[in-house]
Amino acid sequence: MPDMESTGKNRSIPEVVKSQEVFFRAGGTRLIEFRKTALRRLEESIQKNTDEFLSVLSQDLGKPEVEAYLAEIYFVLSEIRFTIKNLNRWAKARRVGNPFYFLPARSEVRQEPLGPSLVIAPWNYPIQLSLSPLIAAVAAGNCVVLKPSEMAGASADLLAKIIRGAFDPAHVTVVQGGKEVVEELLTQPFKFIFYTGSGKVGKIIAKAAAEKLIPVVLELGGKCPCIVGKDIDLVEAAERIIGGKFFNAGQTCMAPDFVLIPNEIRAAFVEKAEALLEEWYGKSGQENLARIINANHFERIRNLVSGEVVEIGEDVPDKDWMAPRILPEADWDDPVMQEEIFGPVLPVIAYDDLDELLERFTGKASPLALYLFSRDEKFQEKVIAAIPSGSVGINDTMKQATNLKLPFGGVGNSGMGRYRGEAGFEAFSYARSITKRYLIKDVFAARPPYDGLLEKMRKILK
Repeated sequence: MPDMESTGKNRSIPEVVKSQEVFFRAGGTRLIEFRKTALRRLEESIQKNTDEFLSVLSQDLGKPEVEAYLAEIYFVLSEIRFTIKNLNRWAKARRVGNPFYFLPARSEVRQEPLGPSLVIAPWNYPIQLSLSPLIAAVAAGNCVVLKPSEMAGASADLLAKIIRGAFDPAHVTVVQGGKEVVEELLTQPFKFIFYTGSGKVGKIIAKAAAEKLIPVVLELGGKCPCIVGKDIDLVEAAERIIGGKFFNAGQTCMAPDFVLIPNEIRAAFVEKAEALLEEWYGKSGQENLARIINANHFERIRNLVSGEVVEIGEDVPDKDWMAPRILPEADWDDPVMQEEIFGPVLPVIAYDDLDELLERFTGKASPLALYLFSRDEKFQEKVIAAIPSGSVGINDTMKQATNLKLPFGGVGNSGMGRYRGEAGFEAFSYARSITKRYLIKDVFAARPPYDGLLEKMRKILK
């Protein structure tokens, strides 16, 4: 059963959704100032509770405070401020021209809110990936039911408390629980569903939504490749690849999953990567590297590792802390290459011919992100053209996903739809076309009797 306290005043899920339908129909969420005021309250609440956010993220994932602050607090605050600053422009009706036979007329496109929306969030960034789509939904003028992940329980409890303090429960409500709660939520008449998580669950969400013709955004992830060219600075490339891969212990949907590198520089790259891991995590790994979310995921990741392993430190199974690893002689057929790793394990695969390498990606699932390191623009464009992906990072990792001016999302198996900044506002709204004409004689009207009218029309409408 759902946590009824978090749904507000001991209401059931159907009652929560019904109250949001009534609240939405009342029209208050259509007012731009109402939306801004609600977002400002959320911003203020996050600022007041920053230390508590850091605490729960440590409880759930053992996140280093720097990582937690940057990715889960500062990023969300930045998105709130960016949204408030630009909301008037995003929401402003856009005038468009008219065919001459409409005249006199006025046509425009308005971004309209969809209505009560469901946001289902994951555990790996439990604050950011709950609040980022919520910000977009509120900015677009919707009501929201937020279902945070039960696997990050401390974060979910804090989110429930923060949302209760910042929003009317008929506007935004947190519902907590596991699989059975999601199943009940999917029976409700939401107007939009936003889901971040695994592809397996994403298919279930999409199927349930399709039966009711509910639009969805799915953010799913996948195995994001990192392709290295011969002409790079190995030191700088290694720092950026290792930095992105092991942030949040590799539990990031757009982290580089594996490295593909020319055979002739593979050993040198592995040497530099190992040195970096030793420097960053060798003496104080548990302070600087997040832990795995739970024992099941811990064992799943360990079971993927085979062959030669470069391991920095030792695992601490009773704390679900996994030592960072490089697999310097990984192969395409290894277990680690058969699924998304989502952990602190970096396979390194050597290649000799770029064309042969790119051929391997034909028919493969498109990743959420594609990374490539090279100064050669022809190399860059060749790789980009060969491997479809949700986004591309050139000579760095994960940065493209933190730019609020860029849309973020997947393609194919890595998801559908886009959000962040204006793209998020557009995802939670729909473009409504409006044409206003004036009640004066319409010289271009086509009405019976049609005798001789076609000949006249063909002369005018060329």
